[in-house]
Amino acid sequence: MNHKINDYILLFFFLGLLCFFTIWIWTKEDLSSSVLENRALAQRPDATIDSVISGKYTKRFETYYNDQFPARERFVEANSKLNKYLLGQNVVRDVYVHKDGYLISPVPKFTEDRAKEVAARINAFAASSKKLGVKTYFVLMPNKSTIMEDKFPDYFPSYGRQDTQLLMKQIDPAANPISPLETVNKHINEDNMYYYTDHHWKAKGAFYAYQYVINKMVKDASGIAKAHNLEDYSWTESGKEFYGSDARKTTAAFVKHPDTITVAKPKFKEKPLDVCYNGKCGQSFYTEKFLTAPDLYTNRYAAYMGGDHPESVVKNPNVKDKTQRLLIIKDSYANPTIQFFSRHFSETRVLDLRHYSKMTVNEYIKRNKIKYVMIIHNVNSIYVTPSLTNYNDPGNGENQ
Repeated sequence: MNHKINDYILLFFFLGLLCFFTIWIWTKEDLSSSVLENRALAQRPDATIDSVISGKYTKRFETYYNDQFPARERFVEANSKLNKYLLGQNVVRDVYVHKDGYLISPVPKFTEDRAKEVAARINAFAASSKKLGVKTYFVLMPNKSTIMEDKFPDYFPSYGRQDTQLLMKQIDPAANPISPLETVNKHINEDNMYYYTDHHWKAKGAFYAYQYVINKMVKDASGIAKAHNLEDYSWTESGKEFYGSDARKTTAAFVKHPDTITVAKPKFKEKPLDVCYNGKCGQSFYTEKFLTAPDLYTNRYAAYMGGDHPESVVKNPNVKDKTQRLLIIKDSYANPTIQFFSRHFSETRVLDLRHYSKMTVNEYIKRNKIKYVMIIHNVNSIYVTPSLTNYNDPGNGENQ
C-alpha cells in the first residue's frame, strides 16, 4: 500500500513540475537570443492545420521548448560544473582545457585533395586579377590552435601546422603566398598575444603578422611605407572582462583567466582616418558598445571594426598617392589587422564574402580602382568555409 502511495506521490510531483514549466513557458516573455551560446533562440511557432498534420509544428515546438526552458543557461552551467568537478573532464564540446588556462579548439586534419581544391580557387582568382593589373597576396594567418598546437595531448590532436604546409605549397607564385606563422610564434611567450577563452588573437598578435606582411609587400610594391614598430602604438587592456567563444562552449566552470580587449592607439601624429561600415562613416576601429556591454559572455571581439560586415571602407588622408588602394578579402581574423594595414594606403576596402553579394570580386576591383588585393584567412576557416573563396558568386556557398 505504501509502495503505491509513493508511486502516486512521485507521479503527481512530476506532473505538477511539467505543468509548472509549461505554464511558465506560455506566460513568460520569450528570449530572442542567448549571449552564452551566441545565437538566436527559437520563437513560439504558429500552429496551422498543415503544420500539425505534417508533424512540423511538433518538431518546431520541441525546439522552442528546449530553447526557452526556464533558467536554461543555469542548467547548462551546472552541467559543466558537474563534468569538471565530478568527472574530471578536460575536453568539453570539442574544446581542450589546458592546465595554464587556455581553452583551445583543435583544427581538423584536412586532405591534400581538399587543399588542392581550395588552392585552385585562390590561384584562379589571382590569375584573373593579374590580368586587371592587380597584385594579389594570399596571407594565411596562424590561428590560436595552430600557434598553441604543442599544448594538445596525443589523444586530442590538432593539425593546423600540417594543414598550413599542405595549402601553402599548392598556392601559385602569382598569388604571392605569405605565412606569418613562424614570425608570430617567436613572440608567443609575450603577454596579450591570444585570448585565453576565445579562438581569436589579440591586437598585439595581429600586429606582428601585419608587420611581416607589409615588409614583404614593400620589397616588390612601390610606394608602400615600411611597417610601424610596436613602440609606435600604445597598448592598453580595455573594456569589461569577458568569456569568449571557447568559453561559451565550456561555460564559466572551466574559465581560469577571463579576457579583455587589447586596444592599440597610434602615438604618431596623423589626420583622422574615416572608417565606414553599415552605411555610416565617421566610425572608429573600436566599437564601444561591445567593450562595455555588461554580460560576461558578450562577444567583445566584435569591438574590432564592429564585427563582420559585408563591406567596410577606410579612407586615409595621410597617404597622398590616391592610386594606393587596397582590397582586403577576409574572415574575422583580419578584423584587428585592418587598423594597421589601412595606414599604408589611401583607401582600404574590406569584403567578407560570407555576407557580400552585390557583384563579383573582379567587378568590384574594376569599379573601385583597386591596386592590391590581400586575401586574409586563418588556416581553419579557409578549409571549412567554401563561401570565403567564392570570388565569382560572392554571398553564396556554405558558411561555417
